[in-house]
Amino acid sequence: MSRCFAIPLLLLFALPSLGKAQDSLALCTRWLATVDEASQQIILRWHPSPDSSVTGYHICTGAPCVDYDTVFGRLDTTYVCADHDPLQQHTYRLHVFDSINNVSPLTPYFGNMVLSAEVPECETQVSASWNPYIGFPSGLPHYELWVKLEPFDENYERYYQTSDSNALSYSFEIPEGVTYVWLKVLAISNEQDTSQSNIVNVQRLTVDHANFLAISNIAYDTFSNYIQLSFHLDTSFREDHYSLYRSIDGSPWREIGTFHHTDPLFRDHDINPYDSLHCYQIGVKDACLMNEQYSASACVVVPDPPKPSAMIPNIIIVGDERNGTFRPVVSGLMGDLYELYLYNRTGMLVFHTSNHAEGWRPSANTPQGVYTYLLRCRLNTGYIQTLSGTVAVIK
Repeated sequence: MSRCFAIPLLLLFALPSLGKAQDSLALCTRWLATVDEASQQIILRWHPSPDSSVTGYHICTGAPCVDYDTVFGRLDTTYVCADHDPLQQHTYRLHVFDSINNVSPLTPYFGNMVLSAEVPECETQVSASWNPYIGFPSGLPHYELWVKLEPFDENYERYYQTSDSNALSYSFEIPEGVTYVWLKVLAISNEQDTSQSNIVNVQRLTVDHANFLAISNIAYDTFSNYIQLSFHLDTSFREDHYSLYRSIDGSPWREIGTFHHTDPLFRDHDINPYDSLHCYQIGVKDACLMNEQYSASACVVVPDPPKPSAMIPNIIIVGDERNGTFRPVVSGLMGDLYELYLYNRTGMLVFHTSNHAEGWRPSANTPQGVYTYLLRCRLNTGYIQTLSGTVAVIK
């Protein structure tokens, strides 16, 4: 194979019939310019002239012809334009010649297709466009756009097909997770001649991910019935909207909240104590709010709750170290509701607390007598329990 290059003018003058078409030689047929998929070089192909006296073919490059090259041999009908950039449009014409430099008419102009594509930063739409294919002897072509998505596809798939030869662009959405898009366009004539464009490789442009995400600690608070998590985050990446996902006893992951990277602590109060395995993972998207990545999961087992019970003293001895404080002991508390009230015999409130660990310790000035208590609390069964009664204060 020869290469596309200019022949010196001196040599051109040695071709007396060049450019002076004669009807004595039959023109070659079904010419085609395409781009080889493997080498990405422009390839010219044509059907041989039926005239047995043909010695070879002249290739004219440009409009008008600027460069000439020669292919010798009537049946040698393929030419590699190794020096022609497939990202630029080129035009070609052909004619045949014999041993005494008789030539056929030049073919019409034909040339390669040039495909271009882009994915704007932080967007998911690919826009592709190409120049029309000019020069099919068998009529106007239709176009097919073939696409391969990395890392999802092993082979190209046809995304677009049109019978309109004026349709020279197409846009489509790509799914999240795509990193590279490979494209090529085919022009197909009425006789099924096929010309292929250059291949375009477009990188989806996003901003870097966080370098690390980890759940550094996870623990279950039995009394308060919540799970507390702390995180190890790349604080140089993003400040807001880290997502926390939860799976309970193997259920699908579900987002349960968000948090800021400067306060990497989260308490999950939505705990059913009768669920056992609670697993969590962190998620964060890139700065384009796409391509979410996840930390490794961390799990904790929530033990079965104790059965609810209550021990409430009925006598308080003022000043006694052991029996001088009124504090109900309730097992199986949920922890989010606890209210204790004490009233004297006239109905005046003498004590109130929302802390289950705090009790009423009458002072030396507290009158002796009978007091009424009211306790409202949520149990681990989910029910709100109300307990009331009396306690005697003695000195």
